[in-house]
Amino acid sequence: MESEDGIPFVKRVKSERGWVRIAKKRLPILSWAPHYDRMTAVADLVAGVTLGLTLVPQSIAYASLANLPVQYGLYSSFIGTMLYVVLGTVKEVSIGPTSLMALFTLQICRGLPVEFVVLLTFLSGCVVLVMGLLRLGFLVDLISPSVTSGFTSATAVIIVAAQLKGLLGLSFTAESVGDNIRHIVAKWDDVRHADCALGAVCCTVLLLLRQLKDVRVSEKRTTLKRALWLVSIGRNALVVLAASTLAYFLHNPEKPLFKLSGRVEPGLPSVSAPPFSASLDNSTVTFVDMVQELGSAVVMMPIVMVLANIAIAKAFTTGGRIDATQEMVTLGLCNMAGSLVHAMPTCGAFTRSAVSHSSGVRTPAAGLYSGIITLLALIFLTQYFYFIPKACLSSVLICAVIFMIDFRVIVRLWRRDRVELCVLALTFSVSLARTVELAVLAGALASLAVLLRAVMRPAVHMHTVKTAQGPVVRVRAALGVMYVNAELLARRVLAAAERAAPRPVLLDCAHFAMLDYAATQVLERLIKKMKASEQKLIMYNVSPELLPKFERLAGVDKRPLRANTPSAALALADSELASKEDVALLAEHV
Repeated sequence: MESEDGIPFVKRVKSERGWVRIAKKRLPILSWAPHYDRMTAVADLVAGVTLGLTLVPQSIAYASLANLPVQYGLYSSFIGTMLYVVLGTVKEVSIGPTSLMALFTLQICRGLPVEFVVLLTFLSGCVVLVMGLLRLGFLVDLISPSVTSGFTSATAVIIVAAQLKGLLGLSFTAESVGDNIRHIVAKWDDVRHADCALGAVCCTVLLLLRQLKDVRVSEKRTTLKRALWLVSIGRNALVVLAASTLAYFLHNPEKPLFKLSGRVEPGLPSVSAPPFSASLDNSTVTFVDMVQELGSAVVMMPIVMVLANIAIAKAFTTGGRIDATQEMVTLGLCNMAGSLVHAMPTCGAFTRSAVSHSSGVRTPAAGLYSGIITLLALIFLTQYFYFIPKACLSSVLICAVIFMIDFRVIVRLWRRDRVELCVLALTFSVSLARTVELAVLAGALASLAVLLRAVMRPAVHMHTVKTAQGPVVRVRAALGVMYVNAELLARRVLAAAERAAPRPVLLDCAHFAMLDYAATQVLERLIKKMKASEQKLIMYNVSPELLPKFERLAGVDKRPLRANTPSAALALADSELASKEDVALLAEHV
């Protein structure tokens, strides 16, 4: 049956279905929007408003951490959340500024104009987008959980150290944890008692409010339970509002009681192309100069972005299965679009994603409502951001990141894998001594070195087994045979042959996962050498995938390769006149 244009109807329908499937995969909103109902909209509205109450104060605090004007944190908060509504696959993920991205930005762009930050956002988005299109998400798997835990914990320590000056009302520039401590000690006499007291109160209140959601309440008192939960989730907004109100009423322009955030640029950001030149030290630097100044961060920042985003997506996805390609494409586009409104680098935030999850979010549409709240804050509230005390922002940051320090993983690794604990310690130390960017690279290389060592020096077990034909020596390797470990296996087999002479040696290949060309050469030399000494090398238990490679080995006895027990292998090796059918039957049943 053909349509009017001559195209077979069935073929046309299949083609349309294919396009629909691709469109739904790359625009996930097409999957859930047709089923969007009133109850879902109400649930997303509640979750979005709750998320917005968390997002606004966090964005202000993260901009402060990155040493940027407050408004840049808000500029970074609405584009990602709104784009994720259309492109995102995990309903809980909230794209926006995070403590990790803010710290990276601070370390990379310290002392540079804001144009470098915006360009970093754009370039990071481009790299993440390319990674997604080329399906390079597997690169993130090269960074082990120990490395992630190491630089995450170090990030928390660095942020806490950097924000102590805000709690104490001090002002100085420092590049490391040690510098912060030295400056605080040197300026201890300048500590502002009012800021110190406000910071202590804010920290105490934040930590107490954090526990409200865990207070046990009778199941019948649902209203009270929801109220406690809402206050706990919105604690950052409540504390910032209370501290700003106090600062507003106690404000004395001639002698301010607290150090304040200062004037915030009112209104929405202008839309413009990312800056490809900037003024630095009274001269204009070109795009190439700016990229050279940013250095390896142009690659490392995107890798950490993807690492954080995919980890969060997995945490909130049933079964831990996600479309990594779509997540990377979405994250790249969010940062590229964010650079058009002067945003700092963004990615998913675990704390905000947890807020969305606990708020009962049902679709990514919740990000639309939180983005609208950010826009309303930029339009109507920027004049009041002037009165936000810096001590309050420092309190918000400290209370958000101290729980990122994972002490339990140290105990677990000490008991189970001390090599991985060393990798964690290396990553943590490099983060504190140098930069988080360098620490991720050092940790990843250390993890790969540990893995390579395990491959190069696999466990090779050699022991005597009893068979129907008498005791024989069996050699069993734990990994596949490759160029990096083939010689080691050959030495162990020769040692076993010397021990077993003149009886044959069995090589159990059950755990062989791969066999490269260099390894085949080593095995052929081994077979030849043992034949020269009039001793047999019997290989057995070969997997079907590797069987063709083993059968092509020069001089190999092919009959026992399929056998799965030592007795069967010996019986097949001794059956000189056995037919192929007999060999197959014996390999299966002996």
